[in-house]
Amino acid sequence: MSTPPRPAVPTLLTVYAGTRGGRLDLVRAGAAQEFTVTLRNGNTHAYRHLRLAFQMEGLIHEPGDEPGSGPGFVLEKWDHAAGAWRTAQLRVANDVLPHSMYEGGTPLAREATRTERYRLRATATGPTGSTPLMVYAIDTDAPASASPDRARPGYFSLSHTTSQVLSRPGPHGPARTARPARPGAAARSGAGGCGPRPV
Repeated sequence: MSTPPRPAVPTLLTVYAGTRGGRLDLVRAGAAQEFTVTLRNGNTHAYRHLRLAFQMEGLIHEPGDEPGSGPGFVLEKWDHAAGAWRTAQLRVANDVLPHSMYEGGTPLAREATRTERYRLRATATGPTGSTPLMVYAIDTDAPASASPDRARPGYFSLSHTTSQVLSRPGPHGPARTARPARPGAAARSGAGGCGPRPV
């Protein structure tokens, strides 16, 4: 008599954001840095409308950092069908937007994987300092009364620092040189990971 197969161990959605060096090191008015976000769904729930949401809190400043006088960052998503970058929403705030305020999203079947490309650029008038880029997976079908784990089933924190551009004289005139990232920045902003999600 054969033994019935054991039921599969339940697995959940995971979110991972990756980039060169494992962190975003931007320069004010400098080039954008690309990163990818990978969604790996588990075997417990199929999503009809799952979308990503991006948020930063106010930057942590050190001596020499500047607060900025305008919008600090531009986030873009790669539109594969059009072959072009499209502006994406980045929320800069110290509170959490209720999940019921989000709309849209695309399906993600059980045990399916999806990777999306993004890039982030620091503007010329934005602040300098450090704060992680928080990446949330939002289930826009979740009711307004849903728990954070139900409404935001995935989360990742990607360390980030924006430095100012210093002018230093060179053999052919002033040279623009980025200030290196501070050694303590990663520890302050938090390492990336899929640990407990902020509420």
